[in-house]
Amino acid sequence: MMIPRSTRPSCLPSILISTLLLLNIQNAASLAYDDPLKQQLPEEDSATPNLRHGRRRLQQQEEMVLTLPGYPPAAAPLPPLIPRVVAENLAEITEPIAAQDTAFFWHIPKAGGSTLKAYYGRCLHKVESTEVGGMFGHDQDQELGIFTRGDYRYVNVDTSTPEGIEHAKEFQLAESGYADIVVSTYLHGAADLFNPVNRGRFFAIFRHPIERAASHFYYRQKASWEKAYGKKLHMLTIEQFLSRGRGEKNWMVRVLTNKFTEALTGEDLEMAKEILRTRCVVGMMDRMQESLDRFDMYFGWASPENQECKNELLNHGVNSNPHAMVEVGSEAWNMLYEMNELDIKLYEYAQILFEEQRALLGVHAMQQ
Repeated sequence: MMIPRSTRPSCLPSILISTLLLLNIQNAASLAYDDPLKQQLPEEDSATPNLRHGRRRLQQQEEMVLTLPGYPPAAAPLPPLIPRVVAENLAEITEPIAAQDTAFFWHIPKAGGSTLKAYYGRCLHKVESTEVGGMFGHDQDQELGIFTRGDYRYVNVDTSTPEGIEHAKEFQLAESGYADIVVSTYLHGAADLFNPVNRGRFFAIFRHPIERAASHFYYRQKASWEKAYGKKLHMLTIEQFLSRGRGEKNWMVRVLTNKFTEALTGEDLEMAKEILRTRCVVGMMDRMQESLDRFDMYFGWASPENQECKNELLNHGVNSNPHAMVEVGSEAWNMLYEMNELDIKLYEYAQILFEEQRALLGVHAMQQ
C-alpha cells in the first residue's frame, strides 16, 4: 500500500545514510588521491577563480577523509633520505661498536680539530690517518704501514685530500685496521673508504659558523705554511674580503650533502640534520673538555692516566690564532650571517643534539 506523502518518514533509513556517507568518503578519497584532474590544476597564481575554488574543495575533501573518526591518521613525514655511501658505510651512533669499526673524525676547519688530533695522538697514543701520512716521502710507499714521528704514530696515507683518500682506498685502509682514527674534511670521500662490514664511526666538533669563518679568514692571513694561505689577504679587512663575494658559504651543509656548487635548499639542510642525528657523535668547541670526555666514553678510550696531558692541551690549545672578534650586529657579522644562514641553523641543531646525546650516549656506553 502507498504511504501518503505527508506520512512518509522525514529522514532516510540509517542504513541508507551510512551507505551514502561511505560513498561520500570514497569519492572524497578518490578526488584527493586518484583524480587525474587534480594533477592538471595549474599553479595558484595562474588559476581561474573557478579552478581556485575547485582546488580548495579538493583540499577540504582530503582533510575530511583524513580526520573522520576511525579513518587511519595521516602518516608522519618520513625523514629525508641520506646518501647511500653515508647510510651504508657510517654506522648509526646507537649501534654497538664492532671490533672492525674505525673512528672517523670529520675535521671542520678552525673548530678545535688540531687540539683533538694532538690529544689522541700525543696523550692516548692512537694511530692516526691524517695529512701527515703523505709527508716525509711516505706518499711514495708501495704498501700500507705505520710510522712514528715524535710522540705520534701515523698510517702512511693522506686522508686530507681526494687523491690521498683514493690512494688509501686502494690500500684498503678500513679493512687493514691500522688506523685508530681516520681524519678528513671530506665526509663523502672518507665515508667511501669504509663499507658495511668495516664501518666508520663518525664524530665531529662544532663551532659557531660566524666565529669559525672569521677565525679562518684571520688564520689564512698568517698561515704561510698552509695550502689555504692567502698572500695578499693581509692587505684586506674582513669586510673588504667578504664584500668581494669571497669567504665560506654554508660550508658544513655543502660538505654533508656533497653539493659544492649547486644552490642549496631547505631540503639540503634537513638532510644534513638527519646525517648528524643518526650518524654523528657531536662535540662542541666551547664545551671541549666535556666533548673529549664524551668521545672517550663512546669509544672506550677513557683513562685517568691521560688527564694531565689532556689538561695541558685544553689550557693551551694547538694551532690557535688569536685575532679580533667579529661583534654581533657589526657589518662583518651581518655579512657572514647572510652567507651562512643554513650553517647557523645546522649549528643550532647540533647544539640540541649535543644535549640530547648526553643521556643517549651515556646509556649506549654502559651497554658496550
